[in-house]
Amino acid sequence: MQFPQLFLMLLPVLSSTYAWHMTTSFDDGTSLKFDGHTNSHCKRFKKSNAGINNVYFEGSSFADTFELFSDTRCKSLVFKGKKGSNNVPDEEYGSYKVY
Repeated sequence: MQFPQLFLMLLPVLSSTYAWHMTTSFDDGTSLKFDGHTNSHCKRFKKSNAGINNVYFEGSSFADTFELFSDTRCKSLVFKGKKGSNNVPDEEYGSYKVY
Protein backbone atom coordinates (compact mmCIF):
# COMPACT_ATOMS: atom_id res chain seq x y z
CA MET A 1 0.00 0.00 0.00
CA GLN A 2 1.35 3.41 -0.92
CA PHE A 3 1.69 6.22 1.60
CA PRO A 4 -1.10 8.44 0.13
CA GLN A 5 -3.60 5.58 0.31
CA LEU A 6 -2.60 4.71 3.85
CA PHE A 7 -2.85 8.35 4.91
CA LEU A 8 -6.33 8.69 3.42
CA MET A 9 -7.47 5.55 5.23
CA LEU A 10 -6.13 6.76 8.59
CA LEU A 11 -7.35 10.36 8.28
CA PRO A 12 -10.85 9.77 9.73
CA VAL A 13 -9.39 7.91 12.71
CA LEU A 14 -6.77 10.55 13.38
CA SER A 15 -9.18 13.47 13.05
CA SER A 16 -11.70 11.93 15.47
CA THR A 17 -8.99 11.23 18.05
CA TYR A 18 -7.53 14.72 17.94
CA ALA A 19 -10.72 16.82 17.74
CA TRP A 20 -12.96 17.81 20.65
CA HIS A 21 -16.67 18.60 20.26
CA MET A 22 -18.98 20.47 22.61
CA THR A 23 -22.74 20.98 22.25
CA THR A 24 -24.46 23.48 24.55
CA SER A 25 -28.21 23.19 25.10
CA PHE A 26 -30.06 26.39 26.00
CA ASP A 27 -33.27 26.65 27.99
CA ASP A 28 -35.03 28.27 25.01
CA GLY A 29 -34.66 24.96 23.09
CA THR A 30 -31.71 25.93 20.88
CA SER A 31 -28.27 24.35 20.86
CA LEU A 32 -24.88 25.46 19.57
CA LYS A 33 -21.91 23.29 18.59
CA PHE A 34 -18.24 24.11 19.06
CA ASP A 35 -15.16 22.11 18.14
CA GLY A 36 -11.39 22.33 18.04
CA HIS A 37 -8.20 20.33 18.33
CA THR A 38 -6.27 21.75 21.28
CA ASN A 39 -6.69 24.25 24.08
CA SER A 40 -9.38 26.76 23.12
CA HIS A 41 -8.19 29.56 25.42
CA CYS A 42 -10.97 31.89 26.56
CA LYS A 43 -13.91 32.07 24.12
CA ARG A 44 -16.99 34.26 24.43
CA PHE A 45 -20.42 32.79 23.91
CA LYS A 46 -22.11 34.63 21.05
CA LYS A 47 -25.55 33.73 22.40
CA SER A 48 -26.21 35.41 25.73
CA ASN A 49 -29.99 35.79 25.96
CA ALA A 50 -30.74 32.29 27.29
CA GLY A 51 -29.38 30.06 30.02
CA ILE A 52 -27.37 26.92 29.32
CA ASN A 53 -28.70 23.83 31.08
CA ASN A 54 -26.66 21.00 29.53
CA VAL A 55 -23.30 20.53 27.81
CA TYR A 56 -22.37 17.38 25.91
CA PHE A 57 -18.60 17.16 25.58
CA GLU A 58 -16.43 14.75 23.58
CA GLY A 59 -12.80 15.21 24.54
CA SER A 60 -9.75 14.59 22.41
CA SER A 61 -6.21 13.43 22.95
CA PHE A 62 -5.23 17.03 23.73
CA ALA A 63 -8.33 18.37 25.52
CA ASP A 64 -10.46 16.51 28.05
CA THR A 65 -11.97 19.25 30.25
CA PHE A 66 -14.21 22.26 29.71
CA GLU A 67 -15.06 25.18 31.99
CA LEU A 68 -17.98 27.62 31.96
CA PHE A 69 -17.65 31.17 33.29
CA SER A 70 -20.27 33.74 34.29
CA ASP A 71 -18.27 36.61 32.77
CA THR A 72 -16.89 37.14 29.25
CA ARG A 73 -13.21 37.08 30.31
CA CYS A 74 -12.96 33.59 31.88
CA LYS A 75 -12.41 34.96 35.38
CA SER A 76 -15.50 33.76 37.33
CA LEU A 77 -15.59 29.95 37.08
CA VAL A 78 -19.04 28.42 37.60
CA PHE A 79 -18.71 24.87 36.26
CA LYS A 80 -15.96 22.40 35.31
CA GLY A 81 -17.00 19.43 33.18
CA LYS A 82 -15.69 16.26 31.61
CA LYS A 83 -16.60 13.83 28.82
CA GLY A 84 -20.26 13.01 28.25
CA SER A 85 -23.49 14.75 29.17
CA ASN A 86 -23.08 17.40 31.89
CA ASN A 87 -26.10 18.95 33.60
CA VAL A 88 -24.88 22.44 34.44
CA PRO A 89 -26.40 25.11 36.70
CA ASP A 90 -29.11 26.72 34.54
CA GLU A 91 -27.83 30.25 34.02
CA GLU A 92 -26.41 32.54 31.37
CA TYR A 93 -22.70 32.02 30.80
CA GLY A 94 -20.39 34.56 29.20
CA SER A 95 -17.41 32.43 28.18
CA TYR A 96 -15.80 28.98 28.15
CA LYS A 97 -12.45 27.23 27.94
CA VAL A 98 -11.52 23.77 26.71
CA TYR A 99 -8.21 22.20 27.68
